[in-house]
Amino acid sequence: MIDLKSGSEFNTAAFVLAHDLVNENGIPITFKRHKFLLAPYMEESKRLVVKKASQIGFSTLAIIKSFHLAKYKKANVIYTLPSKSIVRDFVSPKIVPLVDSNSVLKQMMGETDNLGLKSVGDRFIYFRSSWEPASAIAISAHILINDEVDRSNQLTLSTYQTRLDAALLDRPDLGWWWRFSNPTVDGYGTDAVYQESDQKKWFIKCSRCNQYQELKWPDSINMQTEQYICVFCKRTLSEDDRTNGEWVKKYFGRDISGYQMSQFMAPWIGAKKIIENSKGDQSIFYNFTLGEAYTSKDIQITRESITKCLYPTTNPMTNVVIGVDNGIIKHYVCRNKYGVFRIGSTEDWGEIEHLRNQYDAYMVIDANPYPTPVLKLCEKYRGKVFMNYYDEDGKTDEIIRWGEGDKSMVVKADRTKILDATVADINSQDILFNFSLTELENNQFIAHCLNEYRIVEESAKGIVRGVWRCIEGKPDHFLHALVYSTIALQKTLGMGGVAHTPKPGKEESAYVSPTYAKQDGTIVSGFDFNRLKQQLGRPQRLKEKRY
Repeated sequence: MIDLKSGSEFNTAAFVLAHDLVNENGIPITFKRHKFLLAPYMEESKRLVVKKASQIGFSTLAIIKSFHLAKYKKANVIYTLPSKSIVRDFVSPKIVPLVDSNSVLKQMMGETDNLGLKSVGDRFIYFRSSWEPASAIAISAHILINDEVDRSNQLTLSTYQTRLDAALLDRPDLGWWWRFSNPTVDGYGTDAVYQESDQKKWFIKCSRCNQYQELKWPDSINMQTEQYICVFCKRTLSEDDRTNGEWVKKYFGRDISGYQMSQFMAPWIGAKKIIENSKGDQSIFYNFTLGEAYTSKDIQITRESITKCLYPTTNPMTNVVIGVDNGIIKHYVCRNKYGVFRIGSTEDWGEIEHLRNQYDAYMVIDANPYPTPVLKLCEKYRGKVFMNYYDEDGKTDEIIRWGEGDKSMVVKADRTKILDATVADINSQDILFNFSLTELENNQFIAHCLNEYRIVEESAKGIVRGVWRCIEGKPDHFLHALVYSTIALQKTLGMGGVAHTPKPGKEESAYVSPTYAKQDGTIVSGFDFNRLKQQLGRPQRLKEKRY
């Protein structure tokens, strides 16, 4: 008989069982149906990464291990989450009831017990936001735990990691960092670190044919019977088959311990639920159900998709719209229905004004971070220059909303939706670039576009939404200038949806999405597509000089 009490100081799994811990909902924590969590509970690698699905109990594991390490390893722990609001939503509903429900955790608590700092004996657990760099400067620790890595500010996480340097001098046995998250896109965040790890996978043995296998989508599910099946003999797997697995390394000799956890290994989640999840957004399905990174070709920008839009030709430069990304250096994109014909940057607002006057263009400028010069241009060229604010309004399907009355100089665009629409236009070649590849590369336009990537985030309330992020420290100004030019193009049509130009050589009518769009101040649906087609035209392949 194993003496769990004596072993509980050295092992978190023994600690959980010896003290009959329950989770924040009062449900006993056992490993009978959570055998895949036993090894992570016992894990004491200095470098740990977990690429995981949602709702598998890992956050509870991380909290308990934090307390255990502070108490028995005498370690100060930094526990990071993406933002201050998530810290609040994590500590109050999850940690507080977990401590209140377990007397042994309550007895560990010291005098300090607030939202961002909890003392355990003479040591501390810091709960910090990973979005503000200043949060990482003032404190140091022996162990760094990064929760929701892929939704965090990567530069701030790097700063937090430097806070372990002093720990290595004080405690050479510590200086640990652990990272876990629902993954997002390939090669980013937890997926990038997992690729450098020993890459452990959960293998089970079929009780019918005795073959070992990893549960995979879609091979391990019979879609007709909605049952988990053996990939070899195709017979139904029992709950015990899925439960009694083991972790198997792909690589030996690597100093990062890595786990990939999907809902397939959770016996309480049936195949029917997996199938239902698969019918929704694929990035959500891969990230939150399969615990895998996912990069959709439809909503990611690639070098190939941009080069397919190249059509170097002479643009007539009539009916021009301009998008400007605000900053110390202003980046601009000039275009019309024939394509994008001018891209550049300047520090001078006078040059931006000259550009507008040169083409008598409609212009949309990012309002921030310097709204005053933008407002002056809007007032000087009323009805032609507008200031844009990225906004999200869940109450409407509109992507672009033009202001009225004293707000007529303002336009608001749903950031995720307008970026989705612009990227979709690039991928479908509905935007043409009147440049050679060399020209587009030399002005860094392609590089700026490739620095943006789309991920899926889940709020503390369980609301899942797509967001666009920029690689930390990399510029994306030309992409946003292109977005603002797309908004300006809508103003020339007097509409509030996103207009798409039919591809050259095809007879389809242009269309406007979403279904409801503002026209003359009214929400309408169902456009006269032929009239719209005449207004917008198509990006014609002009016969003038080619490169």
